[in-house]
Amino acid sequence: MLRMHFLPALTAAAFLLPATAISPAIAQPIYRCGNTYSQEACKGGKVVEDKTTTLHSGHSGSTVYLCKGHGGGLFWSSHSCGQHNAFLERTETVPSGLPWDQKVAQAEAQWRKTQRNTATPAVVYQNRPAQPAEPGKKQACDALEERVKALDSMGRAGSQYYDLDWVRRERKVARDEQYRLKC
Repeated sequence: MLRMHFLPALTAAAFLLPATAISPAIAQPIYRCGNTYSQEACKGGKVVEDKTTTLHSGHSGSTVYLCKGHGGGLFWSSHSCGQHNAFLERTETVPSGLPWDQKVAQAEAQWRKTQRNTATPAVVYQNRPAQPAEPGKKQACDALEERVKALDSMGRAGSQYYDLDWVRRERKVARDEQYRLKC
């Protein structure tokens, strides 16, 4: 009798829910557009998540931990890395009920896919020839530092004694010279 009262309400609720709440979620590609993420493609956007990305709710999967030992080696674990006296590098969620080898294989595949999607291009720096030290550079830098300290003191003394606009300009000139000399 009690079940009959809930059945019409449950049926009515099912019709009121949007179709996405009843049907399984369909993953849409997610694009990274500069500093934002969107489900719509944008100029220069990169796909960071696509339809092949596995989505799991918290109760449908198990967590596999990628740990880093003190020697730098990586290993997968079913327990938190702290229990192995190691550092947590990453976690991956994989379907429950798989044998351990398959869980590790799937977790590693997810990890590699993430690495490919987030890999940054290698930066090549041009080596600049070492500049010979100027003979009076140390003395010039010390003198400029003293000048900045004196100007700071003048600025703290206030506008009754010094023109603060002049102090500000002189301090900027000294700091610019320090920067130019690479003090």
